[in-house]
Amino acid sequence: MENQRFDLSSPNRSEPMYVSDPPCAPPQPPAQINDDTLAPLKNWCHPFKDKTNPLLQLTQVANAVAGYYPLGRNGLWHGGVHFDGGTAATLDQSSVHGLADGEVVAYRIDEHSPTTTYVVEQLCVPKPFSRNFVLVRHRLVAPEIEGSPDEPPSLTFYSLYMHLRDWAVYRHDPSIPRPAFWPEGLSGHVKATAGDTLPGHPREQGLKVYNQAQHGKALGLLSPGTPVTVSGKGEFRKLENTHGPDRLKSADGSLLGYLHIDYLAHIAGDEYRIKANPSLRVRAEANISSTTLMELPHGTEVTASGEGAFRKLERVNQYVHFDSLDGVREPIADRIVVLDQPIAIKAGDLIGHMGTYQNGDAEHPETKLHLEAFSADCVESFIETSRAWAQRLPITGKTWLKLAKGTTLVMHQAHFSATYPPSLNEANTLSDADLLVPDSLLNGLPAENKITIAATADRKTCHWYRLDGLLHDANGTLLDGWLREEVGITPRVNPWSWEGYDVIFNDDAPGQSLASFFRAVGQFSEGELERHGDLADKSDKGPLKSRLYDIIDRDRDGNMTAAELQSAIGLPAHAQSLAQLIVHYESEWRHTPHKWDALDEVLDHSASTPLRNWLAEKERIKQISWWNEVAPKVGLPVHGRVYHLHPVGLGARFLVVSPLEITFAQLKMIFPTADDSDIDVVLGEINGRLSEFKLDTRLRQRHFFAQIKGEVGSSMRGVSESWEYSREVLRSFSAYYRAYPIEAEEDGYLKDMQGRIVRRANQRNIGRKHFQRLNGNRESFPDDGYNFRGRGLIQITGYEKYNGFMQAYSKCWQGAVPNTVEDPDLINEGPNAIRSALWFWLNYRIYDAECGNGFSDVGGVTRRVNGGDVGLEERKAAYELAERVLT
Repeated sequence: MENQRFDLSSPNRSEPMYVSDPPCAPPQPPAQINDDTLAPLKNWCHPFKDKTNPLLQLTQVANAVAGYYPLGRNGLWHGGVHFDGGTAATLDQSSVHGLADGEVVAYRIDEHSPTTTYVVEQLCVPKPFSRNFVLVRHRLVAPEIEGSPDEPPSLTFYSLYMHLRDWAVYRHDPSIPRPAFWPEGLSGHVKATAGDTLPGHPREQGLKVYNQAQHGKALGLLSPGTPVTVSGKGEFRKLENTHGPDRLKSADGSLLGYLHIDYLAHIAGDEYRIKANPSLRVRAEANISSTTLMELPHGTEVTASGEGAFRKLERVNQYVHFDSLDGVREPIADRIVVLDQPIAIKAGDLIGHMGTYQNGDAEHPETKLHLEAFSADCVESFIETSRAWAQRLPITGKTWLKLAKGTTLVMHQAHFSATYPPSLNEANTLSDADLLVPDSLLNGLPAENKITIAATADRKTCHWYRLDGLLHDANGTLLDGWLREEVGITPRVNPWSWEGYDVIFNDDAPGQSLASFFRAVGQFSEGELERHGDLADKSDKGPLKSRLYDIIDRDRDGNMTAAELQSAIGLPAHAQSLAQLIVHYESEWRHTPHKWDALDEVLDHSASTPLRNWLAEKERIKQISWWNEVAPKVGLPVHGRVYHLHPVGLGARFLVVSPLEITFAQLKMIFPTADDSDIDVVLGEINGRLSEFKLDTRLRQRHFFAQIKGEVGSSMRGVSESWEYSREVLRSFSAYYRAYPIEAEEDGYLKDMQGRIVRRANQRNIGRKHFQRLNGNRESFPDDGYNFRGRGLIQITGYEKYNGFMQAYSKCWQGAVPNTVEDPDLINEGPNAIRSALWFWLNYRIYDAECGNGFSDVGGVTRRVNGGDVGLEERKAAYELAERVLT
């Protein structure tokens, strides 16, 4: 478990440790789950969104203070890897993200972490330990073979994120983002980044409060940090902790003012909707000649009391943008939560934040994440089937170059170039271990570090790559230099061949491991060596230790120290070899008391000579465990024996970072007023799936984002199309104008975002008469024109498109399908704004409209998207900007 050093001079000599069940324990099958409901994962992500090459990601964990795979610093079994203060220098550890697409099945978030009381220099010292975790289930499926009906091999596995932050920390600081799988709460705060302004008050920024949930008019502004309570669903939520706008409040919080009953449409009881265009005045007294306190726009929902022509104003319903609030989601705290209905998440989605953990011998708590991956499926069978499957996959899938032990590395010389390439006759060194190198690393090398020699009649094409710090020699020294790939000769492998992976059935009992460790570090007395030497021998000769000695015991002294393990992980080839070990062993998170009692003898603990800190540690072990409660409900075996995989190595094997991936900075330049959270949503949907969404060239990306900017502007936020037209435009809508001439000419006016005077005609009437085509074949639904007006980042319009997006949703995305026919506003909620744009781009093959000429094709793409040349100049300007950014 948590890998601290042992100190025999202290009452605290141990940490949470693993002990397997006795050999007589009967096998127990795992609970059954329905894999059909778990969509195959398509995307991977580093837990801290690190973008360095996969080999460097493996060596980064060598910087951790403790907690390596598959042994901890104390020589005991460790099923995952740690990220802590040691890795903070190379990683942004501000938040923890999901390894892959999957579904959250269980979690625990305590209000406050429990503490363990240890004896330190005769003083009782409470030390906190975060036991918070999130468990995610994933389904890994091999690529289908085109034209084959055969079902590809698949594996259900789990990722575990331990020692996450306490709930109290989020409550204290509402600005800390909260995971989307937490249930929606009622209370929150206006985000510190809220930047709305009201006309005439450009220096005051905050969050607008609207009179309606959709297409409302601003009633006021809430300052950043303002506490709120909301209710309802959708993009805009109703404010519940206030009766109305501050301008109408009296000293005691009640509302001032009166409304004329002739302009109130009755809803129910004392509830009304204002029916005045453009607005209704709130009078200070119950008479028409009294002072106007403010005006409430048409459509505002109010509560009013009393009798007569004027009614006393009691409440004004107000609405705020839900995603502009912090701290609205709240976990079910202080207990293990096993979800009856798992919640789908994507690779890179927020899991939580690193919490604190203080070992018994540590002076201060440290920030830590324990990350692991494991499977209850028969992994040997899966790998065997996958290797056979990989032989049938296209050769283009062989994306890893295999550099076998003994690969020649030519030392760099200044004159090396395409004219004078390296030669194997130059000064060179041989590598001392196998290494698989991904194409993503090779393709990302600078141009001066790649040389290609064309094929001749008697020689294959050769690629020379200058690789620094990846291979090592027999002394463990990292090498710099050039290596040669002879195309068709130098072996390449498909990730699905699981090259280099071994499955080890570990039979090393923890007492044996502990004895081996104590002997290796010289912490046994002569008497203890005599009593426990046999245990240490059994550990050193077991299958796991034997394999590890082959990899990391460089001096072959038979002792495997933490320093040797850490040094080995710092070498990419050794780090990769360790990451390719799949170990079948009992999870350290399963608790039965006898497992820990079995260590008493090696620790020299007894009733007559008790180790108080070991007793305290046993209690901590009990509290931190979760397996017994969770396993039977989520498809894991109750006996706890599963196949452990290196979590970073697993993700790095399949995560391919394309040089065409779009960065946050690039999107921010194209959409300068976009919220950071909206940019993150778009990047999360697109990166990793560029080929799938036909955004696999810079040319296509420029066209795609130019059209989005032309549709919704620089904010890159899903909006609903406005039909607030000028009188001149309304006159040109002949069918509408014939039916509603007075409305078109006299129905009030307002200013749009550019300050232009536009008519505010009844938009439903416009839809019924002028935009009937948006109904599709649903002639009996006259409001379809209005209901299915443009929404999303590419303003999809009409019933057929809304229905088409809904029908195709599950082919591209996980989770519940949004019913965009019954609730069209769902197009603008969450990721649906960008997803609807991607669906439109694919379904209507907009990507085919560009013919390779860039700027000159903007008109053609615009006509495919918009049906004409409206906004063409804006889209041309947007394309030119995207061309400068996306080079």
